[in-house]
Amino acid sequence: MSFCMYIIVKQMHVILVIISVALFQVRYWRIKFLQQETNKLSKVMPHVVDTLLLIAGVSLAWLGGFSPFNSHWLLVKIIAVVAYILLGFIAMRNVGLKQWLAYLLATIIVLYIMSVAHLKTVWPLP
Repeated sequence: MSFCMYIIVKQMHVILVIISVALFQVRYWRIKFLQQETNKLSKVMPHVVDTLLLIAGVSLAWLGGFSPFNSHWLLVKIIAVVAYILLGFIAMRNVGLKQWLAYLLATIIVLYIMSVAHLKTVWPLP
């Protein structure tokens, strides 16, 4: 039963990652080029999705027996997620070069996070 639950939670986690990253990208480009502040739903939705993503991630780690203490890739992933959140915040709140660099770094970091999660290694590049 736990293997079946692991697969279900993993699929939910992957879907939530895709939704979360898509919401970040859409919100950034909407603010950047349309100069529009997002509506209430588009401000609340990322928080709902990210909360579900966190719950799915913790559940996945628990079901898989992973912890930051026995899986170094998970520790690095958590640190990278914190960096992604901080850079995303900077990208949404600033203008000019600082905003662009924060957005670019956040996008690169989220790709790194996906690679680490998929390959379960700290350095997923050849």
